[in-house]
Amino acid sequence: MNQEQAMFKVGRDQAGKRVDVFLSQKLTHLSRSRIAKLIEQKKILINQQTITKSDTLKAGDLLAVVMTDQEDQPVLKPQKLHIHVVYEDEHLSIVSKPPGMVCYPGPGHHSGTLANALLYKYKKLPGFREIPRTGLVHRLDKDTSGLLIVAKDEHTHTLLQGLFKKRLVKKNYTALSAGLFSEKRGRIALPLARSSKDRKKISVSVNRGREALTEFRRIQSYGSLCSLLDINLKTGRTHQIRVHLHYIGHPVVGDRQYGNKASLKIAKEIGIKRHFLHARKLEFTHPVTQELLRVEDVLPPDLQAGLDNLARLVQK
Repeated sequence: MNQEQAMFKVGRDQAGKRVDVFLSQKLTHLSRSRIAKLIEQKKILINQQTITKSDTLKAGDLLAVVMTDQEDQPVLKPQKLHIHVVYEDEHLSIVSKPPGMVCYPGPGHHSGTLANALLYKYKKLPGFREIPRTGLVHRLDKDTSGLLIVAKDEHTHTLLQGLFKKRLVKKNYTALSAGLFSEKRGRIALPLARSSKDRKKISVSVNRGREALTEFRRIQSYGSLCSLLDINLKTGRTHQIRVHLHYIGHPVVGDRQYGNKASLKIAKEIGIKRHFLHARKLEFTHPVTQELLRVEDVLPPDLQAGLDNLARLVQK
């Protein structure tokens, strides 16, 4: 039986978290109960000392996780799945993720992921020992479509991580939001944290949250029903756009997790079967060639059809 060890260093922004919460966010393919069992088995150490799952972390703590069971380390197999490549060179590629595809393997998604497809297409890509991310530098939700950057080697991967950390990658999304925006432009600066009531959700939290900043520009209004927005995502928190728009009373149309009756009704009327959110544009300086890259992706057919239906609905 093979033995793998994953190492994590706790940053300042992660200090104060419980060990099991921290690791459930890092080792997304493991359940909280499985992490608790590893702690009981003394396979998770902090600074080479045994711990309990309720112990809290300090900045600079070093966590070691020893995994020996095959179920702890999912096997990533290449799969021949169609991937639309929007840009590519010898160092990186930018792909358009279709809706309905998850980025990484996890509970309920051991195959058919973007990672499976990338491994088949490129044969060998950099990744992490704890999570088989195969070159992916960032991620999108399952039902969010659009652009993702894939590093083809470890050096490029490290450089791209640095760009994201310094917020030097400009990310623009197209979103259809319920209701009429009176303002042409705006910004939402509300800290986000995982919900204490529902671990699958993110919520605004002034006390526990991390900084999250979303800027928006109204592209078009569809009567009082909807507003089409261009979103400039300044930070990259989980579910950030969806939670921010929900909080100000304008949830993303079709969002089953954060939407309301009005937004879900509109989605049904215009034939949208997922949340209307598309990662449309990426702009950054190529970390190797220093070339300025501006890559855009067209709106997918299902969302474009929804807009066409919405325009006809408003005209009635």
